[in-house]
This record gives sequence, C-alpha cells and structure tokens, in this order.
Amino acid sequence: MLGMYVPDRFSLKSSRVQDGMGLYTARRVRKGEKFGPFAGEKRMPEDLDENMDYRLMWEVRGSKGEVLYILDATNPRHSNWLRFVHEAPSQEQKNLAAIQDKNLGPAEWG
Repeated sequence: MLGMYVPDRFSLKSSRVQDGMGLYTARRVRKGEKFGPFAGEKRMPEDLDENMDYRLMWEVRGSKGEVLYILDATNPRHSNWLRFVHEAPSQEQKNLAAIQDKNLGPAEWG
C-alpha cells in the first residue's frame, strides 16, 4: 500500500493472511493503549451482498446491540492503516479488541 500512512512504531509486512499484508509493531503494545479511529466507507447492512469481502468491514452498533451501519475499509482511498489489523485465529490468541465509545467515535481500537 504505497502512500498509506502508518505510524512509525508499526510497519506493513508480508503476511500469510488477508491479501498477503499484515501490521507489525516494533514494541509491545501497552494494556489500555488506544489507536484509531478505524476509517472506512459507511454502508448500510442491507446494501451488502454475499460476494463482498467482509474481512475489512466492521459493524458499528447501537446501545441495544443493533447494527447501525458498516465501516468498509476495502477501498484504500477511504481507509487507514488499521485495515491491516487482522482478527486472531482463535479466542486464545486474541490480544487486541475493537471498542466503540460514543466519546471517542466509532470503532476506536483499544
């Protein structure tokens, strides 16, 4: 992804997942450290179809858990470096969580 800003402490490198690119860090991420917001094009759930690649999409939910809209980061022109943070293969390997805070904006990472 030439031209996409990535903070100095991170780098994009070859990966076996998601189009061969992954985000790596040069130092440990501290507990509670936040990144974001996740950027993408706003889409309504009913506008999506089964042929779309959902790996770069995040749901933004309301206070009752309902999906309000989707942030779609498949287009690099409308996304940012957080599109390269991939889901862990299992719950045991999970070390990062997406949080949504009305004071921080949708899909803030923490």
